Amino acid sequence: MASLLSSSLPSCLPSLLFLLLQLTSSSADPFYWINPGVLVLIAVLPVLLLQITVGLVFLCLQRRLRGKLWAEIENLHRTFDPHFLMVPCWKITLFVIVPVLGPLVALIICYNWLHRRLAGQFLEELRNPF
Repeated sequence: MASLLSSSLPSCLPSLLFLLLQLTSSSADPFYWINPGVLVLIAVLPVLLLQITVGLVFLCLQRRLRGKLWAEIENLHRTFDPHFLMVPCWKITLFVIVPVLGPLVALIICYNWLHRRLAGQFLEELRNPF
């Protein structure tokens, strides 16, 4: 199920973007559909799909290997002190924040670049109308 989900979703994204570009190609400005919402969608959707796919794969593996994993955890508890097996809070926070901040920084950079480009093009058209 997870492999079917991961193989079908990314292949339909380019066709959806192509369809969106075809629908908007009748307008005079080819970039009018690029707004902060679209940039957020482009930045966050692939990461979200990847996280969901990886989560489903790990869930399937966990359910399949439940008995074996429990035995391995018991072996680890017998081998090591349980204090060293605990994950610090800052590591959990880091693994939660980094996948969110990465796309947001990329979104800000892309949006600023596009805004500067379109503003420069608009000023150029004002200087040279024909």
